[in-house]
Amino acid sequence: MNNTRKRSSMMVRLVAVLAVTMMFTMCFVGGTFAKYTSSATGTDSATVAKWSFKVGETDIATTDTFTFDLFKTIKDSNGTDNETDISPDDGTIIAPGTQGSFDLVLKNESQVTAQYAIDYTVTNNNDIPVKFSVDGGSNWTNDLADVAASDSTKLAANSGTTTIKVQWKWDFNGSDDSFDTALGIGGNAVLTVKAEVTATQVD
Repeated sequence: MNNTRKRSSMMVRLVAVLAVTMMFTMCFVGGTFAKYTSSATGTDSATVAKWSFKVGETDIATTDTFTFDLFKTIKDSNGTDNETDISPDDGTIIAPGTQGSFDLVLKNESQVTAQYAIDYTVTNNNDIPVKFSVDGGSNWTNDLADVAASDSTKLAANSGTTTIKVQWKWDFNGSDDSFDTALGIGGNAVLTVKAEVTATQVD
């Protein structure tokens, strides 16, 4: 009988141990799978700002030449009538008493503010007495000074526009007609004007 009681007591203890073990196991397993979890993703992107600066209809961002038909604007001595007394009248020939002007239309089509400068180069090996102006005719010079970069030469993004009028004239010299006549007799004097427009992004 004592053996039977001992076995029963051992069984009770074993069952108790198994029960406690199962409780600990359930708590451990429950702690493993029952937890908070969160996730999040942030995304950003940007595109490169457009760069486009036009002189007339030419985008100098994609090409290094533009139309500068300064002498094809030739007018008579009064400055308004078309010159009809010179042959050919295609703007490749100039003479005393003629004048003209050409508009450099600058347009910033970029998505950034741009600053421009214009560098003029005059080649006049025969001293043809042509004068130039870039300030509406207030000042005339035998050469052309640079239009320096400054705050006044900034063009706003997305269609900031300005127009620079380049004027030229060959006045009748009056008492010095002999000089003009000598140039005409030679017939081979050449005057060349180059305008270089540079556009730069403003920080």
